[in-house]
Amino acid sequence: MHQFVWEYLFYMNFETGEYIPWLAERYEYSPDYKSITIYLRKGVKWSDGVPFTADDVVFTYNMLLQYAPRLAHSAAVAERVASVEKIDDYTVRINLKYPDPRFHLNRDVFPAVLVWGGVTIVPKHIWEKVNPLNFTNYPPVATGPYRVVSSTETAALLERRDDWWATEVFGIRPAPKYIVCQFYGPEESLAAALAANDVDAMFIGFLTFGTFKSVQEKNPYATAWSKAPPYAWIDPCPRVLMVNNQRYPWSLPEVRRALSYLLDRELIVKLVYEGTTYPSIYIWPDYATMKPYMDAVRDLAEKYGVGKYDPAKAEEIFRGLGFRKGPDGIWVTPNGTRVQAVYIYHTAADPVEQRKAMEVITHVLRSFGIDVIARGLEGPAFTSTMNSGDWDLRYGFMCPGDSDPFFNLFTSHSRFAAPPGRPVSNWEYNGWRYINPEYDKIVEELRSTSPADREKTISLVRQAMEIFYRDLPVIPVVQAPALVPFSTYYWTGWPTKENNWMTPTPWWAHFSRVVTGYLSPKTGEWVGGIRPTKIDYTTVYFTKDTPKFRGIDLVWYGPFKAGDAARIPADDAEFWIKKGYASYTPPTPTISLAPEIQLLVNQVAESSRKIDELRSSIDNLVSQLSSLTTLIQVNMVLTLIILALMAYIVLKKK
Repeated sequence: MHQFVWEYLFYMNFETGEYIPWLAERYEYSPDYKSITIYLRKGVKWSDGVPFTADDVVFTYNMLLQYAPRLAHSAAVAERVASVEKIDDYTVRINLKYPDPRFHLNRDVFPAVLVWGGVTIVPKHIWEKVNPLNFTNYPPVATGPYRVVSSTETAALLERRDDWWATEVFGIRPAPKYIVCQFYGPEESLAAALAANDVDAMFIGFLTFGTFKSVQEKNPYATAWSKAPPYAWIDPCPRVLMVNNQRYPWSLPEVRRALSYLLDRELIVKLVYEGTTYPSIYIWPDYATMKPYMDAVRDLAEKYGVGKYDPAKAEEIFRGLGFRKGPDGIWVTPNGTRVQAVYIYHTAADPVEQRKAMEVITHVLRSFGIDVIARGLEGPAFTSTMNSGDWDLRYGFMCPGDSDPFFNLFTSHSRFAAPPGRPVSNWEYNGWRYINPEYDKIVEELRSTSPADREKTISLVRQAMEIFYRDLPVIPVVQAPALVPFSTYYWTGWPTKENNWMTPTPWWAHFSRVVTGYLSPKTGEWVGGIRPTKIDYTTVYFTKDTPKFRGIDLVWYGPFKAGDAARIPADDAEFWIKKGYASYTPPTPTISLAPEIQLLVNQVAESSRKIDELRSSIDNLVSQLSSLTTLIQVNMVLTLIILALMAYIVLKKK
């Protein structure tokens, strides 16, 4: 839905760093960052033809505020948004409860795509008539380039909308007429489908790298992000070893540092990820948008040895703390307790990665002399255990710090922690229970500082990371790999490392921009899109003035005047003919005569005109003569009558 049917105000392109305007044209904050004004794009329409306006945005936010926390994102919106007001039909102002210069980068409260689809604007004229808590919204009225034809638990069929607003506003159409979203089941089935070119794009995590390479050996059309190691694209959630900061001895920063020295990250890359990623010293993804911040803290990571593999250093730390090894080879703390760690992992979410990481990490720790108890959990049991704090170690991810360093720093804020014995509300936000007022103060200042103030922002990030690297509440391990298989048999133009024009994410809402391309806010030119590998062309004759448009071959055509002919993709020809703007049949030709012949034609025409005038005059004369004859006849009759009367009078007198 959020890839093809719904659309958002803005899209973040992590490859280029562009914040792409879409349903909106721009935004601006008030000087105190307590309000943000959004300027919507004119010409956007819902799939039922109703204009998309400020009324829809205001209604959506008010609905979220009214029903918080029962609707998705409504709790986050209620926490930050004071009110929303309509300035005019295409201008909206969102008033905030406190200064928030990163409001536009928070998908939980703003209709922008960064990683996953966030707040989704709904059509007021539909939703104001229903109860949003039980409305099924099917078939959905939306602004996206595709409509839902059918859907089941395992498949959905989407059809291109030829009345999509962007066709009129931008002159573009998506090339695929239909999109089929299909669940194939086991990895083997999906691999077979890719090998047969029955699949064009797929979500991450469904194919291991080994399986993909096996498919690629059979099918040269199967591609990945890169042609060379590490092959995979970098996902926005770096992998880290989470450590419970409230359970002894993991509560000691020195012990957490020793754990970091024990992690052979290169070995983890090889055994867990088959070489599709690389070690990381950061809690952010390795994106162009994050590079200035990563460069600013690299020396701090080196200072504290983050990322360095040194088991001897780990042993030195343990012995320096008074730990000693017992007769069974397990370390014993100064108070005589064995060093034991409860390592939990999710058996359902990313099961291959979680299982492999568990096997490698627990083996390393046990070899060092730590008694590790591995517990595989899933669903409510996993969430409950993580939130309760009844664990010591967990290999997981840091999200969603993809567009700004603040977000992943904020996840370690004390406000999300809880005292021992009490559960946290969401383990993804400081479920590791790190509490440090000094760190909190810096992060709070960063929160109120605009990312546009690059110098101050970098300074605050550096201060926060100095504390973070010193205390290591969580331990950076590797960048997150995202193996992105595409097939180029039917479609080409997919983003690659060599042509990294867009975030290559079939599992995110960015994918609609991968299919259609986008108008670059940097250059003002249309960028990307996918096109068929085989295209039929035909000649059409335009019967009306036709605006400039981009064909499904990604080539721009026109504008055309009525009477113009052009050879264009057959798919586009059908579109313009259906709209009544073109025809396969050429217009009737207009004959152009030579000057001498034209003069003769003019003389003949003039003679014909004079003949017509003469004929008209004759007709008038005939009419007049006819009238005169009639008058003479009448006079003769009257004369005879008079003579008869006179004779009658004379005879009577006699």
